[in-house]
Amino acid sequence: MIEQLPRYALIFFLLVVSQVLVFNNIYVGNFLNVFPYVLFIFILPSNANRALQLVLAFLIGITIDLFSDSGGIHAAACVPVAYIRSFILRTTASGESTNDTFVPDVYYFGLRRYLTYAGILMVLHHSILFFLEAFELGHFFSTILKIAGSTLMTLTFIVLIQYIFIKNKEK
Repeated sequence: MIEQLPRYALIFFLLVVSQVLVFNNIYVGNFLNVFPYVLFIFILPSNANRALQLVLAFLIGITIDLFSDSGGIHAAACVPVAYIRSFILRTTASGESTNDTFVPDVYYFGLRRYLTYAGILMVLHHSILFFLEAFELGHFFSTILKIAGSTLMTLTFIVLIQYIFIKNKEK
């Protein structure tokens, strides 16, 4: 992962800048938010140290929190995603590939398996984020609607980002 550090630093920077300058300023109703910065956690190499994953997830979450004035809810949502990520990778990756080092992107998994992998993590992220934001069960159904809508929007954007900006190594 050390040799990939400049690449991941650039991805971190670009995702934070795009989240803060573009996606935080897009309002599509009250139920659709886009959080493409979580793509950074999703595409960390499969063999990345779990402690490093947790630190990087916290760093990207707290960076978004600092720029969004959101009180730590993004960091609180990112850390559990990074923690459970390796388990989800093992369950969604094919059996022969779990010993290999790979970057879990849409090209490696294929669209269907990638949507399963990213969808599970995205629902976890958005559930934590939006329930902490609402901080009461009185808004339960509107929070569920917000989780569903934002998950679909974010998944759409992160798949598009990968098809546009990440090269397919098999071509």
